[in-house]
Amino acid sequence: MFSASWVFGLWGDALREQLLNGFFEGAISFDKDTLYLRFTRFDGSRYTLEVKFIDGHMFILTSDRIFDQNDLRKGMAQFKEIENLQIVGIKNDPNDRWICMQLSNNNELWLKGFGKFGNVLLRNSISDETISLFRLSLKSDWEFKYPLLEAIQSSDSDVKKPNPDELSALHIKNWPLSIQELVQAELQFMRDFYFDRNKMQLIDGLEKKIKHYKKIIVESQRRLKDIETRRSNKELGDLILAHSHSLKPGLTKALVTDYFTDQRIWIKLNPDLSAADNAKKYYGKAKNEVIEVKKLLEQIEITQSNLKDLELQLAGACASTDFKSLKSYQKLAPPVSNQIQDTLPYRLVEFQGYQIWVGKNNKSNDQMLKLAQKNDMWLHAKDVAGSHVIIKKKGAIYPESVIQHAAQLAAKNSKAKTQSVVPVIAVLRKFVSKPKNAAPGEVSVQKEEIVDAFIA
Repeated sequence: MFSASWVFGLWGDALREQLLNGFFEGAISFDKDTLYLRFTRFDGSRYTLEVKFIDGHMFILTSDRIFDQNDLRKGMAQFKEIENLQIVGIKNDPNDRWICMQLSNNNELWLKGFGKFGNVLLRNSISDETISLFRLSLKSDWEFKYPLLEAIQSSDSDVKKPNPDELSALHIKNWPLSIQELVQAELQFMRDFYFDRNKMQLIDGLEKKIKHYKKIIVESQRRLKDIETRRSNKELGDLILAHSHSLKPGLTKALVTDYFTDQRIWIKLNPDLSAADNAKKYYGKAKNEVIEVKKLLEQIEITQSNLKDLELQLAGACASTDFKSLKSYQKLAPPVSNQIQDTLPYRLVEFQGYQIWVGKNNKSNDQMLKLAQKNDMWLHAKDVAGSHVIIKKKGAIYPESVIQHAAQLAAKNSKAKTQSVVPVIAVLRKFVSKPKNAAPGEVSVQKEEIVDAFIA
């Protein structure tokens, strides 16, 4: 990249020509990755360097920017200790990646371009102490071992020509290279870098949304299939009413003749309800299923339409070759539709092949409870408000790792999320019921088993 020794050699020669015996006027920054160094040449004219750090790599550029009082108020002054001091020497090592500007008060301003650890440092040459840093995050630079300057001559350095492959990689065709040509090559590299980064961020975002949409479609279709293949709750309600004369109070289940299939079947009953009220309960479930099916079909239609648009945008983004075309796809890329997010009452998480539902709010917690099957696992942080969590049944037992992961989700989505260890109730759905006239999200648990959720 542009932190090679030959680049610093070219800059060393250029700065000696432009700034030797001139003055350091001041330095100012507006963000953590850009520093402007302002100088006055020996003839009184201005000269400004723009030092940029991209992924930690140092780029030295010339700048025509003129700073007014408003800029000076908004920016942060750097290296005030050497303002208005004369530059008495500029040194660099042809085989290394640094430039040292020697000031008249025995301080030195170092441009250190060591790969991703580039920085600008101010050093006192008498005490060998680092006085100030630009990139404060590089704490090790306070102990930076400065090269010996005694053996380095102040005359033009012997800039070694880089190998052809290195020049080609940086799209440089000519050698020797003027400082203006070097700056143009740096600017082109930066344009390419930012374009590639923006393009990859857009592609990555679109791919994640496409994956998310596909997951929604698969989950919706799976849920539809479950409803279609399950015995109709309306028919069960009809059968209870048809046999109500023979159903005695207090029964937990009844063996009845199924007039739809001409077979004898068992129907689960609530022993505290009459036959009519048991039938009403099944009719209520049937009504909820009709509503759910309608919402699922709407969701699939909306999601498929959005998925098609996203796939077209992804193809266009992959084919983009400039910022103009890429920007058009950045504007088109939509956030996840609120319609899609709100259709399902839960957020779907997959872990080790298990589906885990996480409730979004109190109302959705109630809806999710209705959708869960009796042998699904239900979890909730103990004695605090939070999301209901459901592990969908798969196989004979629930692996401990899956229960622990779901418990962590329950803990992190509760009022106890700031604790390091949270007790979480984990029981089968059949032991959880919704009391009559209970507030949204409020349930009754017949059997409690506690799992400790450890939040990292």
